[in-house]
Amino acid sequence: MSKVLRIAPARSEADVPLLPRRLRLGLAELVVAARLAGDLPLPIRTDAHHLDDRLTRRLAGTRASEVREQLTRELARVDDRGPGGAAAALTERGLCDEHGRLDPAVGAALTSLAGSPVTVVLDVSAHRRGGEVRLRSWFGVRRGLVTQLTTGEQLDVELAWFDPRLWVSQVARAAQVEPWVPDTAPLTLPDYVSLPSELLAGNAKAHRDHRTDLLPALAASSAGQVRLGRPRELHEADSEEILALLRTFGTACRGRLRLLAARRD
Repeated sequence: MSKVLRIAPARSEADVPLLPRRLRLGLAELVVAARLAGDLPLPIRTDAHHLDDRLTRRLAGTRASEVREQLTRELARVDDRGPGGAAAALTERGLCDEHGRLDPAVGAALTSLAGSPVTVVLDVSAHRRGGEVRLRSWFGVRRGLVTQLTTGEQLDVELAWFDPRLWVSQVARAAQVEPWVPDTAPLTLPDYVSLPSELLAGNAKAHRDHRTDLLPALAASSAGQVRLGRPRELHEADSEEILALLRTFGTACRGRLRLLAARRD
């Protein structure tokens, strides 16, 4: 049976920072902090059975063949009571006292992440010339507090908590990736693009199947259906503009953004 967490409301407005408080933690430090906060469950699976799953490969930000070695080395710090262990690192940063008590604010943030009535998962994947950029954020949302846990490159994570009034801006921040380079794209994208969904899907399939020779035919068949410009200042794209647009979408702007929300009740 899943653990039931009951979360008390914040004691005062001073307990919840208006500006987000952010901590960059190693994966081992996060696991130890969750244990000290009451053996709380984490959205990141770290048991041996899940060491090489898809999420782990995203978290590690490296080739799958190197994942297990990196994770095994990092998670060995969880039970290491020496100066190189995760507990010592938390103490050195002032997040844990000499008696092994976790900073109350960190504990409250982790408790909220594990047991808030509303949870949101944000998944971002973007293709760049240097490789694929992947990021996942988990949000715990309750009255008076939002907690966010975000994977970064390698085995670092970011733990943040903030006032719910910042909720929209922090979701937008998590979804931002390094910008594409307009100078290298066939078409610099305007503020607004309107095109049929079947054209977008057909373009993605043509690039995925390495059949870009089909793009001129796709562009020609969509004449009169694609508009470019700014809202209320649109013009109908000709075949050459449509072809450049399809090539830009297929080579310079590939990625995925998924937002999944759930409510516990």
